[in-house]
Amino acid sequence: MTELHGEDGGFVLDREPILHHPRVRFVSDLVPVEQHLADIEHFINVCFASRGWRVAQHRRVIALRATDQDRLSSAFKASLYLGKYRDMANTERFLKSMVAAGHSYEPIRGETVLFLYIAVAKPVYDHLVTYTVGRPTRIAGGQRANVPWGFELPVEARHPEEYEPELDRIREVIRLAKLDRAEQMQAARAKLPVGYVMPPFLLEFSEEALIKHVFKQRLFERGAQGATVEIVSDMLEACLKVDREKWEFLMDYHGPHIAQWEKAMRTLRKERYTLSDLAAQLGISAEQAATMNLYDLLMETVGKLPPSMWEKQR
Repeated sequence: MTELHGEDGGFVLDREPILHHPRVRFVSDLVPVEQHLADIEHFINVCFASRGWRVAQHRRVIALRATDQDRLSSAFKASLYLGKYRDMANTERFLKSMVAAGHSYEPIRGETVLFLYIAVAKPVYDHLVTYTVGRPTRIAGGQRANVPWGFELPVEARHPEEYEPELDRIREVIRLAKLDRAEQMQAARAKLPVGYVMPPFLLEFSEEALIKHVFKQRLFERGAQGATVEIVSDMLEACLKVDREKWEFLMDYHGPHIAQWEKAMRTLRKERYTLSDLAAQLGISAEQAATMNLYDLLMETVGKLPPSMWEKQR
């Protein structure tokens, strides 16, 4: 996605993937969503972009602030860690001298990325908040007072029309708590459907937690729920826009191929396969297998992962 900028070079919120997401239904008759988005865009510029933070959006996720901007903080910390004082602004030292060697991730353990989520449903919030133990920031949109924005269809929904009544349930909660004031919102919210769209919320993660846990378990390893995979993918893409070199390097050491490597090694140790056995799995001769790239051969045979539960359902 191309980064958008206003005439003054400020951040412009890309509304298309928010307002026209195929699975999101807004209660725009009761919640002025477009006005809220205009206000949020304005104050992202006032509070972040104008202060020098590199704001990056990918679909429904906006990275507002990455504390290790330009990698200078982790460069300084890595230099102290390694006792290298002559070039403490060396932004490659942590990646190439510590990550590549399998050493401590201490230089980015205290560095965080603050994400803003817009038009995201409660189940995804619940999945993500799991990783924010000891979190520096969790702003859940004031769920006791703020009203939901709509409803998000499950990725796995086969009959979207069956979910239309959920919007009416959400409208009824808003009427009960805000229009009629018959109940407090914190009581009325008990009537909300599971998939209600939360007001915009913030979660902040350490960069170490992102690469080792959030991206690993919800993106690189198979089996995460579909809507969560979509949002975590947005988070990763936003990180890549902030610092592509860093996150591509980290992915090289923690990315989806790692699960295939582990499966390949476990299978080879257990089954004691020969080259001829692997060739037979591909339906080729041992002579043909001997000319193949060995890495590709392993990934296409013993490293091939089974379909996840969600993929089987689809």
